[in-house]
Formats: sequence, structure tokens, C-alpha cells
Amino acid sequence: MDLANRESPQGKRVSLFVTCMVDMLSPQTGLSVVEVLEHLGVTVDFPAGQTCCGQPAFNSGYRDEARQVARHFIETFRQAEVIVTPSGSCAAMVRHEYPKLFANDPALQAEAERLASITWEFSEFIVDGLGISDLGARLAERQTAVCHHACHGLRLLNLKNAAETLLDG
Repeated sequence: MDLANRESPQGKRVSLFVTCMVDMLSPQTGLSVVEVLEHLGVTVDFPAGQTCCGQPAFNSGYRDEARQVARHFIETFRQAEVIVTPSGSCAAMVRHEYPKLFANDPALQAEAERLASITWEFSEFIVDGLGISDLGARLAERQTAVCHHACHGLRLLNLKNAAETLLDG
């Protein structure tokens, strides 16, 4: 899906998709995402009932199960104006695989395509969506940081620049 000309997310309410991995392994990450977005003046909501994007099932070849999870995601985020997730892999699943999963169901495919067009990975949303390259965060002393680019974020979403821009800010 070509998202180069998608509508600007500025001024729109963000629905946070926290992901199953963040929810189970690092819930503070979700809270920190909300804190950063609200600091930037973004209104954030958390749609109740969200679970997973379905990528574990999809990657294991369980297309029917992935489709069920994707259908639930579509129902949960149907009213979203913008979706932001702290996971490049989950953003890639929604943007690249959801429309394909519903190729035989035109109504659900249209909804999947709409959600794909409004789904952003967190750093991508800040840099490319909001046009912010400096969050104003500074360390007390200069340190070296290593940035690991998630495979799906790097290869499917080309997100290397957004994360590095924020680190350089």
C-alpha cells in the first residue's frame, strides 16, 4: 500500500494500539507512548477490547485464525481517526497484510484498507505525521546509544530514519 500521499494526521484523535507484546511484556512502554503523545498535544484514546494484530498466527501459516483476529481489530478500531502503535511489526501487519487477508470480502477489505492508511508506527507518527524531529529530551552527559531497527519496521515500513531522527534531535 502506497502511503506517501495519505492524509495528514495532525489535529486528529489518536487511538493507541498498544499490542499484545507491549501489554504482556512491557506495559510501561504503552504508558510512556501516551505520555509523549499527550506532551505533544495529541488527544489519545485506548479502544477497549483490543488484543493482537494477528501476526503470530499469520506468520505461523494460520490464515483463518489471523483473519479472525484481524476482523476483531477492525471492529475495535472502526471509529479511529488515526492509529498509532509502538510496534513496527504490528503496523506492518495492519498496513500490508490486512487488505490481503480480506481479498475475498470487499466490505472488510475496504475497511482494512482504510485502517491501513491511518496506521502509524510511533516514531513515524511523530517525525513524518506531526513533523517533529526534536522531543527536547536530553541526557545529563553525552552517551552512546544503539538503535535496533525492528525487521518489519525497517524492511516493510522503511522506518530507519524516523527513529534515528528522534535520537539525533
